Amino acid sequence: MSGMKIDEWLPEYQVSARYSIVVRASPEQTQAALAQADFSRLPIVCGLMRLRGYRLGKEKDKVTRHPPEGSSQYGSFLTLATVPQEEVLLGIAGRFWRPDGGIVRGLTPEEFRSFRHDGYAKAVWNFSLSSADDGTLLSTETRVQTFGRAATVKFRLYWLVVGPFSGVIRKSMLREVRRIAEQSVPQLSAG
Repeated sequence: MSGMKIDEWLPEYQVSARYSIVVRASPEQTQAALAQADFSRLPIVCGLMRLRGYRLGKEKDKVTRHPPEGSSQYGSFLTLATVPQEEVLLGIAGRFWRPDGGIVRGLTPEEFRSFRHDGYAKAVWNFSLSSADDGTLLSTETRVQTFGRAATVKFRLYWLVVGPFSGVIRKSMLREVRRIAEQSVPQLSAG
């Protein structure tokens, strides 16, 4: 897929992780399922996010759910771009290796784009959709760029521990979107 927003917003990065799943539904149905999904209700997501220190009890604190259409910020993640039936891109900046995540709050998309503070990192996270033979290929990619040697070392150590759990969370999110989307597809009856 060319012309992805993730490539525009963070073309240079030190760490990347990508996961995909085939959804037996149209891109329209898959995007609707993505907007409907409440990832904070998934036990694995809820448990791992609580271990990380994120609060999931209030709507404004649900950092793992896709932002409602028209909102610019949801929880700790900033909506950077939305291309209908192609991509949703979120961003976050901070010192992720700190117990509190060191999240930089209140950034606008343009402030996020130009953010390059020594000792910090910024991450972009997308969901992308593309047509597949059996429906829609739904993917998610996370990219992280660090600023300064100390931030790079701290983030790499942090990622050694957190990276596998981040993968578990992303895969469970993809399965949840697939579950919702495929439930909305009319089933053909045999005979």
